[in-house]
Amino acid sequence: MADLCTTSTSPGNCSHRVLSGADNGAAWTLHLHEGEVLDPLTADEDRALRILALRKLRQTGLTLAQMAGRVIRGEEATNVKMYQFFGPGAAITKTNIGTSYVNIPVGANGERIVADFTGCTEYRVRIHANLVGTGQWGARVIRDGDSVVLHESANLGASGERELDTDWLALPVGFQGQGLTALRAQAKSTTGADDPVFRSMTLGLR
Repeated sequence: MADLCTTSTSPGNCSHRVLSGADNGAAWTLHLHEGEVLDPLTADEDRALRILALRKLRQTGLTLAQMAGRVIRGEEATNVKMYQFFGPGAAITKTNIGTSYVNIPVGANGERIVADFTGCTEYRVRIHANLVGTGQWGARVIRDGDSVVLHESANLGASGERELDTDWLALPVGFQGQGLTALRAQAKSTTGADDPVFRSMTLGLR
């Protein structure tokens, strides 16, 4: 796991800050002033930091001979998390979808998913659909319970088989540091009689 800073507060609204976090489940707290972290590392400091990071890894049982190909500082591998609302391979037809947002999956509570926003700053939504009809289609991801919008695309463009991708976007403030959060996928059309078919929808977080 990463050594994650979870809070940063300034009790006196000054340059003094209190940072807290967890390193492999062990809680830590630091009291710092901005001036202590402004200057770039010297060559000696950079070397010392690297040695300390190697010492930390050594305590997990790794030898120096096993360090090749390992991340020395930072999180191993990738911090990207992918959550599937439905598909691939699904074919959810929303007959006469209507002009107000409705849940895309047909199960209880819109078959909401639970995503972990801890430590994440960006999100990405990908959707595959056959947009059958004439209206402008909209799709969105909302938080279950209060319907706060994570992302909304009110105009998905032309009809037909579509692959849509938001690319990476900054998380809205209301979702930063939220931890485990239930979400629902919804869609609508400006032409209520449209019958779009939804094939897959994925949420990425990092």
